[in-house]
Amino acid sequence: MKYFIITGTSRGLGEAMAFKLISPEHQLICISRTKNNDLIAASSHLDYYEFDLQNVNQIEALMEQVFQKINLTNADGVYLINNAAIISPFSRIEQANSQDLMDNLHVNLLAPIVLTSSFIRLTQHLPLEKRILNISSASAKQLLPGMSAYSAAKAGLDAFSSCVGLEQGVESAAVKIVSVYPGMVDTSLQEQARNTSNEALTTPDIFKMVKDRGMLASPAATADKLISFLLGHSFHQGAVVEDLFL
Repeated sequence: MKYFIITGTSRGLGEAMAFKLISPEHQLICISRTKNNDLIAASSHLDYYEFDLQNVNQIEALMEQVFQKINLTNADGVYLINNAAIISPFSRIEQANSQDLMDNLHVNLLAPIVLTSSFIRLTQHLPLEKRILNISSASAKQLLPGMSAYSAAKAGLDAFSSCVGLEQGVESAAVKIVSVYPGMVDTSLQEQARNTSNEALTTPDIFKMVKDRGMLASPAATADKLISFLLGHSFHQGAVVEDLFL
């Protein structure tokens, strides 16, 4: 049995990955701020935790609960997919309030860091495949006005993944960790970026152009690529993968 812990499964890419992973040979553990009843109804091999990742100081306790659902006697792989993300505040930095900035960094950077820490601590003794897939973004390098917090968080996630990869090394018991850019996907984050009204920014026009020109991949198609990558032989320790086609 393979166990998959996935964050941000209420919609978008996280939901698509969860649906793709539904199988009698897979046990899914989904985490999001609101429950996805369609996912719950779709599989009996699924546990759901309604949890807001802004509550970073409660994540370790959550992971202790999650691992009580994992039967280590029949597990041949345990996987963590850090997918949850928020784009707000989508504004010039001087227009952002401190609470929105903290929320952004909590969900996009601190939560994956704590989830990774707990995952490694709880699996480091297990003689099975252990992988962490951090869903990053090209925004870590392709910088646009209004996205300073989001871009900083994703760049931090990339550096974190590479550093943890160095810590874990390549021994057989190591937890493998990779940060990946999924490409331009038609998700609620893209929709929010397109529909943001801010006269000081031209960035929403860029997102509208990308949509109008049909440059966005579907969540389902992207989920297929990510899952193949997660379970495949190109999952190299500490890598930051900017193009899943390479």
